[in-house]
Order: sequence, then structure tokens, then C-alpha cells
Amino acid sequence: MTKTSRPWKRIGLQLGSLAGVGLALVGGVEPSRAAPVCTEEGQCTFNKPLLLIALDYSTAMNAAFDADTTRWERAVEAVELIVETDNGYLQGNVLLALMRFGHDPDIDQPGTTIAGDASGLVDGQKLDVGWYDELAPNKNYFECNGQAVLAALAAMPPPLDGAPAGIGSWTAGALTRAQSLFAAVAADHPQEVGPEARERALIVITQGVWSDPEDTQVLQPPAADPVPVAQDMWNDLAIPAYVLSVGDAAGKAQADALAAVGGTDHAFDGEPQAFVDALKLFVQAKINDVFVPDCDPAIPRIMFLLDGSSSMLNVMGDSVHGAMGETRWDLLRNGGIGDILSQGTNSLFAGSIDMETWALVGAAVFGGDAPAEQKIVVDYAPCRHHTLDWALDPETSCEAPGCVDPWGGPPISWSFQTDEIMHPGPTTTVHSHMPRCDVDPQKPGACAGSGAFVHLGLELVRENLDAYKASCAQPEAAQACDAQTRFYNVLIMDGTYDSDDAAVEAALTQLFADGVRTYVVGLGELAEEPEAVEQLTMMAAWGSGGALDFFAADSQVELLEALSEVLEHLYAEVMDVTVIDPCCGGLHCGGLDGGEVGEPDPLPQPETETDGETEATTNAGSDTTGGPATSTTATTGEPTTGATSPDPSWGPTTVTPTSGPTGGPTTDGPTSGVPGESMTGDDAGTGTDSDGGAPGGDTSQAGCACMADTDAPGLPAALLGLGLVGLGRRRRAR
Repeated sequence: MTKTSRPWKRIGLQLGSLAGVGLALVGGVEPSRAAPVCTEEGQCTFNKPLLLIALDYSTAMNAAFDADTTRWERAVEAVELIVETDNGYLQGNVLLALMRFGHDPDIDQPGTTIAGDASGLVDGQKLDVGWYDELAPNKNYFECNGQAVLAALAAMPPPLDGAPAGIGSWTAGALTRAQSLFAAVAADHPQEVGPEARERALIVITQGVWSDPEDTQVLQPPAADPVPVAQDMWNDLAIPAYVLSVGDAAGKAQADALAAVGGTDHAFDGEPQAFVDALKLFVQAKINDVFVPDCDPAIPRIMFLLDGSSSMLNVMGDSVHGAMGETRWDLLRNGGIGDILSQGTNSLFAGSIDMETWALVGAAVFGGDAPAEQKIVVDYAPCRHHTLDWALDPETSCEAPGCVDPWGGPPISWSFQTDEIMHPGPTTTVHSHMPRCDVDPQKPGACAGSGAFVHLGLELVRENLDAYKASCAQPEAAQACDAQTRFYNVLIMDGTYDSDDAAVEAALTQLFADGVRTYVVGLGELAEEPEAVEQLTMMAAWGSGGALDFFAADSQVELLEALSEVLEHLYAEVMDVTVIDPCCGGLHCGGLDGGEVGEPDPLPQPETETDGETEATTNAGSDTTGGPATSTTATTGEPTTGATSPDPSWGPTTVTPTSGPTGGPTTDGPTSGVPGESMTGDDAGTGTDSDGGAPGGDTSQAGCACMADTDAPGLPAALLGLGLVGLGRRRRAR
């Protein structure tokens, strides 16, 4: 359905945190005390609404509100609540200004003051805190200025130091002044028109009974009635009036009339919390109008195809098994993929791209053909550093009696595990894998048993890719893809293969014809032998349409350099062929894959929300604890149970309030300002496999799975300065 509200910029990461606040607000859960919320405006944030607090400063406010407080004290309490409630939600997500009003002793004489008033009322009003410095050349807004408002109130005595009379309540004059202030903002910020126009709202805190300009009559004459002014502001300018009444019954009736024509139905009767809740819903409604960018299709998918031959466990020319940390398998797991996923590469585009936050990564292995050992270890998924580390760790697959020391040499009988164990996340079942370590009579000290039938791994990768594409193209896919989405393979092997050349060539050229480039990395000393160099060179050419050579790596430094070169080439192509919304940032891995939640002082979700996890299942049935299922070992080397972990709602979520102020604004008016008085200087404020894994992934959440975070080391932060990111689709809610 097409929205009729005024358009707003989209937000990413900010929206995720703000929507969480909104859930707490709508759900009635009082958040725990945390750092104040303050979302600085930027390209990928919404334009903050302009809120003006018009505070009644008549001496009628010195009357008792109840046995313990005066009306003035209750009004100050309400402003403090606006600033401080829910960790500063309002002051951090609006542009706040504060003015006071009384009466004008001489309506015909500009610059008149009230006898005995030292607070600064001039011509009946005083702007204590403005939205910006009117004299500044750039007219930049004061963001998150709640403390300035509180400081102004703290330095302000009650009207005439508590006198029972002396200052009237010329409310119509205050509303007219409010109109001129809003008009001045529009004049000083001419760029804020159309989609960039800011929402505006007037907050009136009053005892209700109004006077004429010079305080000679009460509720007279009709020309001094503030109701027509509020009505014009709402009907002509779409500026609602939220009214808090701190007066008696007569004052409440006047306040109700003001709110009714101001689009909010009725005034709130002296209880600041309900009043502030209405304001929060006003702001949340603006956040809900944000159109979240669909970032998923722009995120590349990278499948690592890893050599699972037994030589990966050996050293010294494949003559003897290696100790812990010495094998190419260890180098691949710890010094290669693990580092490149978690640390990124600093040589890329003079910045850093962290693959873990700007790619969906999978891993597959190949080995022997009888039995076939090709396997999808983990399908394309975000934040898989720790999961891959677990899956490829020799200790994961080492259980007595078949294995006592995973680096102890042959014979070792691995007990492969299935599940994510310590690292749940939005992905399909994860399988551990190790090359076989059988005894070879010709080389009794070396591991043997797994060959290097690379074509079987390539064919599995292609089959899995076809299934994954069919899954991610579905409307409700957890991580959506489309025709723009780029897929890549990174093949890492330590020497020659056992496959026929024709089978390898056919698999690689078909992948390339399908739009999937395969990068080839030769790992270790065996990859330096002439026959291996010839095969690696051919594979690199077949996998790239003849455009690339293979990358050689004989150490951790060289492996990281090789993978960095791969990423540089890969992401240059992604930027060249993919339109990326500028508000897309990296994937946010907080709370996934064993990581810490990255949002500062998050607010709790309502009790009705789920935490994003479901019970894992085993052959024995459901685990009602909600934790991951205990993995089951199989002495044959095949997993016997699997558990999938759902998507824990790691993308931004918008929240639509189900209730709000009874008579909240229901229509939008025009956005033009009105001529009038400008702010003066004095007023300026301060994937499928042989082990039975299923392709695709959880489909529990659709939509954007990336979050804009311009301060995070995501890809756009490194590329925007080079002009490589397309401006993309600047869609806005309408």
C-alpha cells in the first residue's frame, strides 16, 4: 500500500537500534538505564523532526498543581521527562527547541518587557534554546541538545519568582511566534523541501486559561483565542499541537480545544508520562516511514573449495605427518581463511574490507572418490569465521578410541560432527571434516587415504550453487539474491589433482559460463613442483576464461597476500557490475558466530518478542532447553544427526505502533512555511551434499540483511571515497 506520509531518508544500522527502542515503547516495557540515544544525522539517516516546546510562563503557573508541586514544577518535570525518558530517545531523535510565553505589556511597542521579570521575556516570549545559531553561516542544527534544554530550565526561576499574579498567558501570541520560528527554519534551510522537508510538531505545556495580548482580559476577546491559530497550523502547515494541561478544569477545557483543532484530539491531563509516550509514538511513526534498502543482492557470495587430500596433513615433501600448527591444513584454517574472514585485508583500496561483514561465505572440501569425500562444510552464510574454525579443527573430529591425538599421525579414525555446537547462526547444518589419516606401507609416518579428486568438489559446488540460487531468489529468503548478485569460488589446493584434465576443465569452464569465476591458490611446497604448477595454471585459466593465473602461497604471509589479491580483484568487479545502495553497510555480526553484540547499551525487547532461536532437534526429539543439539558421532565418518539454527533477526526491523494518542495527526498538510518573524541573535540557542546438508538457509526473515554503519569497516566506507559505489536506488517511503 502506498504511504501518504512525507518521505524520509532511509536508515540502516540506526534503524535497527531505533526500532528496538520503538518495540520497547509500544510494548510497554520500560528500558533499563543506558547511555543516551543520539543518532547523528547523515546521508543514511532520517531527517529529524523539529519539535518546539512552548512553555507557559504565566504567574498562573505558580498555583498548586497538587499538594506537593506547583503547576510550574509539574511543567518542568514534563520537559525533563521529554529529554531523559527511555535513555534520551526523544532528544536524540528530534531537533528540540524551547520557548516560554507570557504577555506583551504594550502590543504596539516592540521590545517591551514585563515589570519585575528578569528571565528575558520580550514582547511576551523568549526562545531559550533554538534549533541552531541563526547568526552562524552554515545554520547547522544543534543535535541531541537535551542537556541545553535542562540547563536552561535549571537556571530559570518560577514566573516572577513565584508571585501569584503579574504575567498573563497570551497563548495565541506564543503560537503565532511558533509559526514564525518554523518559517525561519524553512527560510534558513532552503534545501529542506520535498523529500527532504522535516516534520514539525508543537508541544504546548500550559495551565490552559489564556488572556489577551496585554493581559487585560481572560478568555477574551475572541480575536485572542489561540484555537484558530492552532487550527491554521494543523490544516495549512501540517504542524500538530500536542498539549499537556497542568491547570484546573477550566484550563483543561481550553487545552482540549487547542489539541482538538491541532490534530491530536485532546490534551493530556497533568500526567507527563502519557504525554511523552504520545510524542515517542509520533517520532516512531516517522522512523517507520523509512524505506529500508534491500542490500542483500549486492553482497557477493564466496565459496571456498578446500583440498581435503591427506597430503594436507603431511610435511617434508609429503613424507611424514606434521605436528600441530605445522601442516598446510592448519595453515589453511588458522593463518588463511580465519584471518582473512575476521581481519580483512589492509592492502585493499587503501582501506580495509572485512569479508565477514561484506560477503556471504561458504566452504566445501574434496578428497577421495571411493568413497566420495566431497562435502559442503557450510553453505553461504554471514559471519562464519568461528563456525569454519570449528568445522576444520582437527580436535572437533577427534574422539576416542579412533582418535586420541589429532596430530599424532596414522592411523586416525575421525568422528565427524554435525551441528554448529558453540556457534549458532543463520545457516544450514555445519559438518566438520578432516582428510583421512590412514597408514601407507610405503610412507608409514605419513597420513594417507584421501586423494585429490578436485572435479568432484567442483561439481558439488555447482550443484549446491544451483540449489542455493533457487532458494535465495524466493521472496522470503533470509539473504536474497537477484540477477546482479555475484558468485565466486576460491579453490585452494596443495599440489596435483587425481582427476582427469577433461573433467576438471569441464567443471571449471561450466562454472565460468554460469557467471562464476574460480580463483586458484597453490598452497605449500608441493604446489611448486612442475606438474602441480602446470595443473594450477590450467585450472586458473579454465576458471577465469583465460584471464588469470594461479596465486602461489608457501607461508601464512604469502597466503594472506594471495587472498588479499583475490579479494581486490573480486570486489573491483563487484563494484563495477553491481549497483550498491549508498546506505548499505557491512553485515552486522554482533551476537552471531560467538561474537559480542556490537550495539552500545541495547535496550531490551518486549517480553512478547522471541530471541530469534528455536530448539535444535536430534534423533531423540526436541530439546526444550532452546540450546543447540548435542552432536552425534558416527564411526563411519558420516554424521548421523543435524540441527539447523534459524536466522536470529539480525537485520534491521521496522515496527509499526499498534496504538497511540487517540487523536493523533491523521493527515499530512503542505510543507511550505509561513512568512513571519525570524530567529534573532538574542534568541539563538546553543546449498546439497553427500552428507545430506540442505541448500539455502533459514527463511524466517525477509528483506534487508545488511545494516548501514558508516563508522564500521564495511566495504562502502572504503570505496565511497574512490567513487566506486553507485548511488543506486534512492527509494524513499511515499
